[in-house]
Amino acid sequence: MHVGIDFGTSNTAVALADAGGDVRFLEFSLLGATTQSFRSLLYFDPEEQDVRTSINFHAGTGAIEAYLEAMGEGRLVQSFKTHLTTESLGRTQIGHHAISLDDMLMLFFSRLREHITEAWGETPDQVTLGRPVRFAGADDDDASLAAQARLEAAARKSGFETVGFELEPIAAAYHYERMLDKPELALVADFGGGTTDFCLMRLGGPDADRGRHDDIVATGGVGVAGDDLDAAIIEHVVSPELGKGTRYREMGREKAVPSSYYYKLSRWHHLSFLRGKRVRAELERLHRAALEPDKIEAFIHVLENNQGFHLHKAVERLKIALSSEEEASFRFDDDPVEIETRVQRADFERWIEPCVSAITTGLDETLARAGLAPDAVDRVFMTGGTAFVPCVRRQFEQRFGAEKLSGGDELMSIASGLAVRDGAQRSVS
Repeated sequence: MHVGIDFGTSNTAVALADAGGDVRFLEFSLLGATTQSFRSLLYFDPEEQDVRTSINFHAGTGAIEAYLEAMGEGRLVQSFKTHLTTESLGRTQIGHHAISLDDMLMLFFSRLREHITEAWGETPDQVTLGRPVRFAGADDDDASLAAQARLEAAARKSGFETVGFELEPIAAAYHYERMLDKPELALVADFGGGTTDFCLMRLGGPDADRGRHDDIVATGGVGVAGDDLDAAIIEHVVSPELGKGTRYREMGREKAVPSSYYYKLSRWHHLSFLRGKRVRAELERLHRAALEPDKIEAFIHVLENNQGFHLHKAVERLKIALSSEEEASFRFDDDPVEIETRVQRADFERWIEPCVSAITTGLDETLARAGLAPDAVDRVFMTGGTAFVPCVRRQFEQRFGAEKLSGGDELMSIASGLAVRDGAQRSVS
């Protein structure tokens, strides 16, 4: 069994390659249907905890179902991959249990390992994990190596005896290579939730099982990706309806409602920071002094009723719709809060222009490190949801030509490549 796990900021996928290289994907049950996407989150119900036993938790699709059944009560923790470069995070209290980020990672991987065993009848002892070229929040390579070490430690504690790593865009390149009938110099662009990564690689050569280091021409990455596009929608569409930009009166003076609350609202991995007693007390004080108290009250309602998950799903639906339509509707409704508006694609593209600029700068820097002009690239393989955003795609069309762009299995290609690479690494060793 050759196992590859694409542990993403928002979603995780698991692939199995057999001895012949055929790849299958692990499927999960979600609300009566099946999906190959295992949401990268954990759910804890404080009422299920017992001080005499280990912590009770739900992960992935099971976490979503438990969260919805509990009507938003309890603790939903997501996007923990984004925190891997943060050393200052302490432990959080779940009932009688105090757990750290590393504990959460271990719990998540242990549940995945259980799913693999249940689905395939064999308990895996080796796995290849994907990692970005540069982790979100990493200032240098040392920070990314430290984040990788945390992932490896968590995977080992969950039961995997041997843990290998491959850069996510290189894994996607291995997946793409399986489609080739002739050699190519390919650029792989992997758009994740927290990072965007690039790899220029020679593919389809005669020795597919040899060491591939010399085939990698250049890699690059930036800490800007799909979650940042979601954040732009929240900033411009949602937050103004919840009090951003409004004012309050204190000691005879008018002041702006702090924007820091809305920054946290717009980012998955900061949502839990808004659930503390101190923030609640601060918002109650602002509500009493606000010039537009209804908006602050609506913000408090969203937080107190744990509606962050539903809010971000509404944002995701809008982003997907704007990839195919010039105008789309945004709707979030949790009585008494109702936000409904039409959004123009042109406005969305203006909001995300800094993000797109950062992505294209990372692309151009990767080409520059390789010493190559765009016309030297034979094919561009784009993977991940942001590959469908028109203004992002245009940047690639302008550099390489639309005829060179391709994709496929956008949400599963990395896991597939990781499983294939796991098999190749074992055969070499």
